[in-house]
Amino acid sequence: MSQATLSDRPYVNANLFSGHYLDERIQERDEWDCDEDAREAMDDLQALYELEGSLVEGYGEDALIDNWIDEVLDVLGFGTQEEVTLPNGGGFVDELLFETPTARRDAAEVYLGTDDTTDLFERGIGIVEAKQWDAAFNIQFSEQRPYRNASHQTKHYLENTPANIQWGILTNGRKWRLYGTNDYETQTYYEVDLPELLRRGDLEAFKYFYVFFRPDAFHESGDTTFLDEVWSESETASQELGENLQDNVFTALRVLGRGFVETNDSLDIDPDDEESLDELKEQSLVFLYRLMF
Repeated sequence: MSQATLSDRPYVNANLFSGHYLDERIQERDEWDCDEDAREAMDDLQALYELEGSLVEGYGEDALIDNWIDEVLDVLGFGTQEEVTLPNGGGFVDELLFETPTARRDAAEVYLGTDDTTDLFERGIGIVEAKQWDAAFNIQFSEQRPYRNASHQTKHYLENTPANIQWGILTNGRKWRLYGTNDYETQTYYEVDLPELLRRGDLEAFKYFYVFFRPDAFHESGDTTFLDEVWSESETASQELGENLQDNVFTALRVLGRGFVETNDSLDIDPDDEESLDELKEQSLVFLYRLMF
């Protein structure tokens, strides 16, 4: 896949992953080789949106969860438990996610008869916080809460669940956001517009939803998950890209500096004097920095 422009990318990446990694390298992972399953999920969700798309704007939050969000999660393959109280109290998550419906039933059997939800959460793989259709995630709540808006609420819940819950989804039905627990700020997330992807009908674009939001993305194997690995590999890719860019800038400045010295008789600098060239390079960097900022 060629480098996508900001306008045609099928996702919004607010510093959670590396854009270069998402555009150029994610396709190298085995998880991306899922066209048959992704096509089936896209067809199912397109059919669902045909039924519900004209109704979603009028739904309240509970109706939107029942008729759209839960149905999307079901197509993806999750098992879900609604309105699960946090282990230490202080609120509840709209949906606790399980790897399969069977895993959800097994966890429910353990939980029955107790008010402590710790065991239930420890068998889960993620959480969902849901809002009304197209609701803004950054609007300040009017009432007093331990969190200031929907984004902060999702982060708050992640920080108050057992350590196995590393990733959470915030959705208003249209936008689906991923948040992680690695000290990310509320402005750090990965997001897709699901109805827009369904309208486009482009399988490769849809996979930026399917691959990142299905249960396999949250499944832990060898103390890591797909999402953890994408984050880690993104960090490495960003570092490598930054180092390459820095090396290229320094090389270009050295070449420019040498050419400038060789063609400017007013400068009393030997083109083979590496120390003088380095000093000129540093001065050039300062000059460029001032121009940029």
